[in-house]
Amino acid sequence: MIIAISQRNIKMAEGANRDALENDYIEYFKKFDIMLLPIPNAFDDVNGYFNDIPIKGIILSGGNDVNPSLYGKKLKDEDFSERRDNTEKELIEIAIKRKLPVLGICRGVQFINVFFKGGIIQDIKAKTGISHIGINHSVRIIGDRASEFFNKKEFMVNSYHKQGIDKNSLSAELKPFAISEDGIIEGVYHPRHAIAGVQWHPERKSQNEEFNKSIINAFLNMELFWKK
Repeated sequence: MIIAISQRNIKMAEGANRDALENDYIEYFKKFDIMLLPIPNAFDDVNGYFNDIPIKGIILSGGNDVNPSLYGKKLKDEDFSERRDNTEKELIEIAIKRKLPVLGICRGVQFINVFFKGGIIQDIKAKTGISHIGINHSVRIIGDRASEFFNKKEFMVNSYHKQGIDKNSLSAELKPFAISEDGIIEGVYHPRHAIAGVQWHPERKSQNEEFNKSIINAFLNMELFWKK
């Protein structure tokens, strides 16, 4: 199965742009018999990939911040890429048009939220006093649909993000399904489109591999949040 995946965009000192995708993604999704197709941020015709290649889904990967101007905030740092924002916007539009499943990971779920007119907390620690960088923490599963599917109300997840989403910044079009103890929304889905995302990284070391496997399999099989 071929799945398209977005990439981090890096601005080099000499003015050049470079795309990058961590090997963790390739190695992890290979276990699910997935061949990842990295989509470059410099390509003007992203839709051409989907015309020529039998792509079955889209992953929006981690890395980079979302441009704050897209959700009405001022810039706090320069780790964003307009090229990447434009590429991921087109990927979501393609997914909706072609009815392809989308999985957002870390920055990916944040971009999904912004795409659907939500916002982002630019510094979680400054707002809540709790850092989400380089730790493991619990998430509570909410909603009958998710609780029945996972057959459990709480899971441990990894965490590598400074920014995030809470109930005040969540898009009115999205629904939460996982939330941390400090109120950060860690999992969301769209009730009409086959689009969902998680704030943690399934492809990195985790304390609950089975939980992550169930999410990836639901994405691939278009079950749970991806079943429409």
